[in-house]
Amino acid sequence: MPKYRPKGCKCSGKRRYISSGISNNEDCIDICTNPVCGTSDDLTLLAPVVYDEIGINLCREVPITGTLPTTGYPLNASVQILDVTFPEEGGEQTGVSRIAGRPNCSLVTLTNLSVTFAITIYDCAKRIVDTLTETAVYLPSGPEAADYEYYDPETNPSDVELEIFTPYGLTYKDGNVNSPVLNYIGFSTTNSMLTQGLNMIAIPKILNFDTDTPSMTIGISVYVKSVYFSQYLVPHNGRAVVPKGNIIPDEDTICMDFVSGDLLDYEIKPLELCAPKFEERLKNDCEECDPCCSPLVEQEPDVTVPVTEPEEADGA
Repeated sequence: MPKYRPKGCKCSGKRRYISSGISNNEDCIDICTNPVCGTSDDLTLLAPVVYDEIGINLCREVPITGTLPTTGYPLNASVQILDVTFPEEGGEQTGVSRIAGRPNCSLVTLTNLSVTFAITIYDCAKRIVDTLTETAVYLPSGPEAADYEYYDPETNPSDVELEIFTPYGLTYKDGNVNSPVLNYIGFSTTNSMLTQGLNMIAIPKILNFDTDTPSMTIGISVYVKSVYFSQYLVPHNGRAVVPKGNIIPDEDTICMDFVSGDLLDYEIKPLELCAPKFEERLKNDCEECDPCCSPLVEQEPDVTVPVTEPEEADGA
């Protein structure tokens, strides 16, 4: 007869689930206790995918407050953007909001972008002589904002609005749904990370370098990207090999042989349930050594035995 659980009683046992990697392995009895069997033909990759993106170009003159070298003219320069921040004071603010009636899209308003540049100065022989840090505000919102004297309605307006496709939502600061975040990806240890949601990067270019003023005309390309992590199946074509820098050895030692040799790498090895082998012995040379789990056997000393031809039987 079927058994019925009394009304009001609950099961105290926990329900257990196992992953597909454990359950869908026909070549192994149990991969949790046995060596890994073979190599997978396909692996799962979790990757950030750009679902939508939009970019604009901005340009303004940036005064150089640092001191330029007095020798090595004509000077040259290159520029890199370390950080872009969105000040919360001194005018309007950069913000992100949902578009009413269009739930799959968002409106990004860019204004008062405080851009920090790393400017590398080269002399006439292309040698680095100095690296300067300068900060300039792009898209000044109004007369009360910093660097408003560099406002230009065509090349450096007060603000811009960008519509972008955000099908899986936005990222919020500390989980506060009233504070959607636009993450900037730069070259500082505090901002070099990609996050899920809206991300922004900026690429600079020096258009003019005036060493007399001194100042630079710097154009920047600002990209806003809608990024979400998605899962894909990729074929497993073997592990990549990291190229090794070579040196010229000046002495023949085992340490020098190691330093000049290939790089070490971790490998997934079968479980060794007995005493480990010496690392100086190759793992694939087991035919030249005793089985690692066999009992110890005293070996007889080598004795040379003369080889004689077998005697022929009588009457042969």
